[in-house]
Amino acid sequence: MIADHPADDGKLDVDAVHDEMERARLTFRRLIEGASQAALSRPSHGTRWTNRQLLFHMLLGYSIIRALLRLVRILDRAPKGVSAAYARLLNAGAKPFDVVNYVGSYAGGRLLSPGRMTRMFDAVIAALHRRLASETPDDLARSGTIRLDGTRFSKTS
Repeated sequence: MIADHPADDGKLDVDAVHDEMERARLTFRRLIEGASQAALSRPSHGTRWTNRQLLFHMLLGYSIIRALLRLVRILDRAPKGVSAAYARLLNAGAKPFDVVNYVGSYAGGRLLSPGRMTRMFDAVIAALHRRLASETPDDLARSGTIRLDGTRFSKTS
């Protein structure tokens, strides 16, 4: 995590990130292994998905992060303003993206077995651990503009 008080140096705490990814992996596994088929099939609270589809959405999110790391690196090294322009482009395409995001999680949560989702989540987290361990301090200190408006699949929207 990034230090958020003046006594800290503001550098990324790599161990804390590894710990958080491992907590996410164990929580994901616990949620799937501890849920009955009936519980996985029930509607989730606050989304239009079932619990199983929501868990797939979590897997999808981590998988997308893994895939986007290369793009983030390219945008970070691009001339100033390029990442901000790309963020605006993402925001402009938010509605079509949200449809794909929703339908993808709907389908993926129905097609992949809970066991397969768990194995895939474990593999994605292992790859993210390897990637983080290979990053230099200079790479970890980089930053850029990101899309902040988030997903819009709450039942209130």
